[in-house]
Amino acid sequence: MKKWMFGLILAILACIIFPTHNAVAEEPLPIRSITKEVNLLADDYATIITTIPENATVIMYEKSNGWAKIGFMQYTGFVKLNVLKSIKPEPMLASSKNPPYVRETNNFHAKPLGNVYVDSIVQVYATDEQGWSFVQYGNLTGYVIATALKTPKTKTMVVKEPKGLSVKLTASTSSSEIAVLQDKTKVEVYTLLQGWAYIVAGDIQGYVVASKLQNTTIPKIGKFNYGVVTKTKRVALTFDDGPHPTITHQILKTLEKYDAKATFFVTGHRVEKSPDVLKDVFEAGHEIGNHTYNHPKLTDLPMKQVKSQIEQTNKLVKSIIGEEPTLFRPPYGSFDKEIQASLSVPLIMWSVDTLDWKHREPAKTLDAVQNYSKNGSIILMHDVHQTTADALDQVLAYLTKQGYEFVTVSEILN
Repeated sequence: MKKWMFGLILAILACIIFPTHNAVAEEPLPIRSITKEVNLLADDYATIITTIPENATVIMYEKSNGWAKIGFMQYTGFVKLNVLKSIKPEPMLASSKNPPYVRETNNFHAKPLGNVYVDSIVQVYATDEQGWSFVQYGNLTGYVIATALKTPKTKTMVVKEPKGLSVKLTASTSSSEIAVLQDKTKVEVYTLLQGWAYIVAGDIQGYVVASKLQNTTIPKIGKFNYGVVTKTKRVALTFDDGPHPTITHQILKTLEKYDAKATFFVTGHRVEKSPDVLKDVFEAGHEIGNHTYNHPKLTDLPMKQVKSQIEQTNKLVKSIIGEEPTLFRPPYGSFDKEIQASLSVPLIMWSVDTLDWKHREPAKTLDAVQNYSKNGSIILMHDVHQTTADALDQVLAYLTKQGYEFVTVSEILN
């Protein structure tokens, strides 16, 4: 027998005897709740291993002849199938500074089974009186301290993939495929994680490539000073020059108080310094616009530098939130026909200039809004001045009393 044939036979036998490891993630295990206090039994269906309290959360491994093999804390055994009921999980965001552990039991000294990446989504099935949540995270199932989790803020987006978008169990190309979403499908984005987005679309939940999603409203390319006037009174609040490491967060908190959406025209050099702030703005459901890299007067630059200012910021923003800015605003409102023709997104100006950058007085910012705002207005402010953050609550209170809805620029243009 030739050596190469002998080697081939050995290789085939090795595959049969020692099958290769499957790198694809397994499907998550079924989680159930106990409907009443019950004894967990050994495989003789008689010996009591431990007692499981009512409403405890367990893992069901298999079922047969009216019995279920389950896992409870560190124990494995059998219970009657009729004491189990299905429970619907709630997606929660891992928000602690360090990756929280998934533990075998609800105790800090319990065996750690693995970590949850910060900013990733876990499925929470129940939270006990001791403050531990029973979670499922990919192939990990166990207990996470509840203070490490928070309710995520969602954003509606749409699939932009003609061939369909694969939904994965975890944020990995090697993870198992849960489903395929058709082009133009609307999804709710719960978080972004290293180029992946956790989405919910009907009964489908999982991770997709973030760059394959886009905002639901996309205005036509052009120059805009005003938004579309509708029967519902609307204004678009815009903030330039950020993100700022502290002031932008203050503005986000005030916007959340009034359930207001806004558009942030960011500069690349500030994005580099505060990438997490940009991510917080995006994940709060606000729109991101491009305001160049370091805020030059574009009409004083050659076109090569103009394009570099815009493209550099586009790439930075996409590396953080998974998509490029959807709008552009030129610094100082300075542009010409050549600059506008080079853009692939709408050029946005404003109809109400609060001059907040100049006077730095909250009362004057409020006066400008009161005197000049109307249905369809695009209001210019800056999220790098403390006085603007100080004025915002009064501005929103006034506009709310006047019956205005707060929308993004893309929304007001449609």
